[in-house]
Amino acid sequence: MTVPDSNNFAYEAQTRLGQQISGTIVAASPEEARARLVEMGLGVLQLRAVGNVSQPTRRGIGRDDFLLFNEQLAHLTAAGLPIEKGLRFIAADVRSGRLAAAANDVAAELDRGVPLEQALQNHQARFPRLYAQVVAAGVKVGNLPALLLNLGRHMELVARLRQTIWRTLAYPMVVMLAFFGVTAIIVTQILPQMRDIFKDFRTSLPTLTEGLLLVGDNAGWLGGALLVVIGAVVVFFLFGFVPASAGFVERVKFGIPIIGRLLQCALLARWCDALRLGVEAGMDLPQALGLAGHAVTSPALEVESEELAAWITAGKPLQDFAGSRRIPATVPAAIDLGSKSGDLPATLATLTRLYQAQAEHRLRVLPIILTPLVTFALAGMLFTVIVGTFLPLIKITTSVMGE
Repeated sequence: MTVPDSNNFAYEAQTRLGQQISGTIVAASPEEARARLVEMGLGVLQLRAVGNVSQPTRRGIGRDDFLLFNEQLAHLTAAGLPIEKGLRFIAADVRSGRLAAAANDVAAELDRGVPLEQALQNHQARFPRLYAQVVAAGVKVGNLPALLLNLGRHMELVARLRQTIWRTLAYPMVVMLAFFGVTAIIVTQILPQMRDIFKDFRTSLPTLTEGLLLVGDNAGWLGGALLVVIGAVVVFFLFGFVPASAGFVERVKFGIPIIGRLLQCALLARWCDALRLGVEAGMDLPQALGLAGHAVTSPALEVESEELAAWITAGKPLQDFAGSRRIPATVPAAIDLGSKSGDLPATLATLTRLYQAQAEHRLRVLPIILTPLVTFALAGMLFTVIVGTFLPLIKITTSVMGE
């Protein structure tokens, strides 16, 4: 029998009580589909490959809704409730909106025999990037609630980082907008009159004033460029979208002073926690490293996890691993000590708390650093405009008094 490229299979089956049921199941081959149905206690009557069922395009759920969905799913699975029933409870709890629709649609996929990670992958446009990959890692270690809560803690920290930045910059941004408005009037209306006066006196304007006039002469395209930059920053940081690869986005974010190090610490905390879960699930260290790299959804950290796993597989001592851009040398050294002492999970738990504490500390001190920097920048720009505006008057007054 020729099987289409599709991995969807329609089936008719019979339960142990003799009830006939039908539906679809996702599998790599007919043999795998049949095996899954048998594992579910069904007697397969008919099985045929069908085309992929296209999913209607749906809008993604918001960040707050996703955090609620992720937390409730973690607690329900931890309580031992079947996932499809838990999703129905989530949908009933929120009653309406995109979150309820997403929960119901994923539950419907599970009812048809689709594995959870595949069901989430089928609705990937509605969930954060690589969420299905995190779920797959959780299922693999047999501790899905822990990895879901791990992801939730990280996203809450990132959300608080955004809130802290906005709270710190909100007032200075309003002042800056007012300052730009006043400056625009000065450089386009007042200073050009000064230029005409100085032409009549056959003398030149001060250099600083000439610079402000140059800004005024090019105000149109400078204003447009400023709006483009502001829009790009808002899109980049609030919505996480740029027309480039995820690796590029990560490099830019991690390259920002203070904020980049905060994000790295939060990511390392997630990575160490996922590595701990893999070790506790009985995986050997290279396997656990591969799982941790997939679970944190960081392209750079995933590659470096594979490099560290290859280092261990090659039989090289961990203490000789010099570290990398995302994994500092202290982490392999601590893992080596934990492995030798026979208490690696406790060591990884300590590293998780260490990096989580570092991220929280940097988040607390962020307003203390940002507020003076923004204030000094505003004061410097204001001083420049004031001096550039009054220098021509001072020069004219000095010339008249000298005569």
